[in-house]
Amino acid sequence: MISYEIEFHAPTELGEALTLLGERGDEMTVLGGGMSLVPMMNLGIVKPDVVLSLNHIPELEYVREDDDRVYVGATVRHIRVLRDEVIRKWCPALSEAAAVVGDVQVRNRGTIGGSVAHADPAADYLPVLYAYGAEIKLQSKQAERLVPAEEFFIDVLFTARASSELVTEIQIPKQPEDARAAYRRLARVEGSFAIVNAAAVVPLGFEGARVAIGGVSTHPITIDCTPFLRDQAPEDALRAIDQAAVEASEGATPDLHADPEYRRAMAGVLARRAVGGALVELGG
Repeated sequence: MISYEIEFHAPTELGEALTLLGERGDEMTVLGGGMSLVPMMNLGIVKPDVVLSLNHIPELEYVREDDDRVYVGATVRHIRVLRDEVIRKWCPALSEAAAVVGDVQVRNRGTIGGSVAHADPAADYLPVLYAYGAEIKLQSKQAERLVPAEEFFIDVLFTARASSELVTEIQIPKQPEDARAAYRRLARVEGSFAIVNAAAVVPLGFEGARVAIGGVSTHPITIDCTPFLRDQAPEDALRAIDQAAVEASEGATPDLHADPEYRRAMAGVLARRAVGGALVELGG
């Protein structure tokens, strides 16, 4: 229960929000859909004095494409990520991940930008963004920059975003038309965060095939699958990818849901399932 006064700002234009952050970013907490921040406030885990809501800025709610990329605005809700035809065509693993984010209430209220900025290591989108080679657009009043996902996520709930910046867009490079992707996760119950999750992108011919594994470290781990798939029969390649994922997860840490040994073992299982799912989509 929130039992103290909060200074609340709800700008209707992006420029207004960036001006506020430029002036008071160090003392402001940004609110997207509120599906992470509000529960943390109710539990007393965080107690922001000043909140900046993005929920009334329509210019951040869009999905569009050009010849090379898909652009997803920060305030696009999970339910739209699930259903949008452009995302389903070019980034199907992102739609798969959106389908299992929280429950129906969370999917209808939470935003992709909020999930990205929150940077929970077990979040569903993170390994998908790694696998697709996505970039995060950060904007301040003075400038904007694109940060690769592998550089944006630094530690648990910690990113490359400066206090004067907003996550305004996620850019996802279009994969070759013959590429296929899959997302897999392990969770205790439906709607809970993943214990381990994985996303794979596998082009025909296997050049650039990769799998990203989440939940085993402070940020996802990426494995190049090209040599495994190119040089071995599928069954042998999947076993080798499983083992590579276990080895790459050496630094897995315990929490209430799993010990390190279990997480490492499941990293192998989920990596194998994600790559296997992409192979099935390829028809192999």
